Amino acid sequence: MTPNRGTILVLSPDFCAVIHETTTVRLRVTRDIGPLTVRCANANADGTDYVDTVLAVLEPDNDRYASFVFPAEDYPHGPITIRISGGEGEWRDACHLQLYNAVGKPFFESAVEIPAPPLAAGMKLVFCDDFDSPDLSISTHDTSARYYCHKPDGGDFSQMPFTDVESPGNPFSQIDTYLRIRADLSKNSTGLISSIHKDGTGFEVKAPCYFECRMLCPNAIGSWPAFWLLTNRRPPSLRTPTDELDTIEAYGLENLDHQNQYGYYMTSHRWNQDKHETIDPELYFDMRKVGNGLCWDACFHTYGTLITEEETVYTCDNIPLYRHPTQPISKIDPFFFMLNLAVGGNGWPVDISRYGIIDLYADYIRVYAG
Repeated sequence: MTPNRGTILVLSPDFCAVIHETTTVRLRVTRDIGPLTVRCANANADGTDYVDTVLAVLEPDNDRYASFVFPAEDYPHGPITIRISGGEGEWRDACHLQLYNAVGKPFFESAVEIPAPPLAAGMKLVFCDDFDSPDLSISTHDTSARYYCHKPDGGDFSQMPFTDVESPGNPFSQIDTYLRIRADLSKNSTGLISSIHKDGTGFEVKAPCYFECRMLCPNAIGSWPAFWLLTNRRPPSLRTPTDELDTIEAYGLENLDHQNQYGYYMTSHRWNQDKHETIDPELYFDMRKVGNGLCWDACFHTYGTLITEEETVYTCDNIPLYRHPTQPISKIDPFFFMLNLAVGGNGWPVDISRYGIIDLYADYIRVYAG
């Protein structure tokens, strides 16, 4: 990894720290870049959605230090991201301070509070993990566990390795009602969960079905959070004809001038079939244009995929974004899901050294079937 040239440095609190009270955030910039704008998502007035708020506009002092106060009790309980940006041109920078707010206001923390998605009308809830149990049931070897912690066909793809829950670098934690997947530079570890094990057993469901995950993702150079689906033929193999539906693939760049800073990709692949075909490759969704306008790193969103006999539909916060005809294998084979925080692995720059650790939080995963 190359050294991070980040201009905005957070001196305290630590990245990904747990805070229990109103907290002063101390900053320093490595060069004069003018005023800094500090933003954080909060619940709107009627408590139905998030709204972006400006916490402060700062002018660093002559020694390039600045600080602001984060009123933790006035913001949602749980994972939050404070976004600090400033500068222009070559020295334009964005720093994302992830914290866990142990105080604050409860805000949609339980799957029970969330109505069934409209596109799943008429279907039954066949899987729900609210991550409210200390037993995450993740294993490399125990096929009775709920999740496997590698890609079942052996095709792990992250430059920072997906790590076993039994190892010292275990990336998984259960905090309140959330699953936390942590990428840790010092341990060279990050995580993936799969609802199918290496032998092909586990949770799967055939179309018609609807998968959704509510999550908050990190944005660091080379971070690659994703929630995605694969068809399952036993045992899983990289050579098996397979459909892949990428509900969300988000690419961290910390670049305010790049579209990836404001959205994510939805992609459908047909692997090992007559020819590999990507349907509408690199279909990009700009999150500023729909719903609350906040990106995947700013607040929780719910990402979903509906598969019927006729069409496959991708959603964000129950808003249909993209649809295509359901592919032949998708009509026949059952699907399973994966959730991961990859770091690197697809050829773009990788550098999380500014943070050391970055976190993905999943609030729940639900699956409906007809």
